[in-house]
Amino acid sequence: MRNFVLTSESVTVGHPDKLCDQISDAVVDACLASDPQGAINAECAAASGVIFLSLRHRRELAFDPAATARRVIDLAGYHNSDAPTRMTVMLDSVLNGEMAGPSSDPDRPAGHMTTVFGHACDHTPERIALPIWSAHRLTACLDGLRRDGSLAGLSPDAQVQVAVRFEERRPVAFDVIALTFSADTDDLSEAAVREVFVSDVVAPALGAAEAAPGPETRIVVTRRSERGGPRTHAGLTGRKTADDCYGSFSRHGSSALSGKDPARVDRIAAYAARHAALSVVEAGLARECEVQLSYVAGDSGPISVEVDTFGSGAKPDADILRIVGAAFDFRVGAIAERFGLWGLPAARDGRFYRDLATYGHFGRSDLDLPWETAAEI
Repeated sequence: MRNFVLTSESVTVGHPDKLCDQISDAVVDACLASDPQGAINAECAAASGVIFLSLRHRRELAFDPAATARRVIDLAGYHNSDAPTRMTVMLDSVLNGEMAGPSSDPDRPAGHMTTVFGHACDHTPERIALPIWSAHRLTACLDGLRRDGSLAGLSPDAQVQVAVRFEERRPVAFDVIALTFSADTDDLSEAAVREVFVSDVVAPALGAAEAAPGPETRIVVTRRSERGGPRTHAGLTGRKTADDCYGSFSRHGSSALSGKDPARVDRIAAYAARHAALSVVEAGLARECEVQLSYVAGDSGPISVEVDTFGSGAKPDADILRIVGAAFDFRVGAIAERFGLWGLPAARDGRFYRDLATYGHFGRSDLDLPWETAAEI
């Protein structure tokens, strides 16, 4: 498939699925920042008036998970009838001293089987595919306008979708940009939101993009009849994996990224695969690169490493695979050690993983992420 139209979506901070991701990762941050030997897995579900938080942790927790969840809800923008004090937080907290904690052993075995993918391309300065890059920039800008009052009454729960036309796997035009929003007031009309969306969101966010939106781009703005948020539709950790990764442009693993500490290979291997693919593109070895890593439980490293440059490589894929294999240590313990993943929450004032839970884990020039700095290969 060489010529096609591809869509990708992004959601704002108050979307219930993303709310759950943020809560789960805020709990991971709090655990690792307060206890250097801590380990935790956190899953969250949200519905009308209820947050259900399920935790498995290695040691006693030195923080209040319910208070952490309420802070996330508050900062997402639910202040009135959805105020944090009105939310019931149901907590299932299980102490499991057998969980794997921090370790400097690069040969520590993977605890799970997984296949992950890392992708990079030259569509954008961040080396991320244009559709997902665009969708995330639009939702980030939309969240900013809601917070500063430019779109007063807009619900924290909104969704943006972009449709980009490709020829020979290169983006050539934005066909459609669609916004679906909710509002806390009847005074916020579709027409009013559309005007601000076009002038203050689409233009500044995408004006410098490759194949920037033009007069032929169709802008669709739709207001939901409901007010949005958990009272309208339920949320769950890990249900927006495509948004977290590469949209629809590249494959991704099926496992959630949020809510997992660095012992979980299905999270940290995704970061290692992205780092390798990014390094290939930055080195000029290919315009586009996908790296696949497959692990089986009990092995310290991947059972399989594959590289696909989709015909864009300066060398044959087999040669690039050999370069990648020589340059990167994909063992579970080595990945966590190389990126400093256990210590980053404490080193960054208790907040690292939570910032990944909105606007994607990759292509984030607004965050200092170790896997977003290319290695010399």
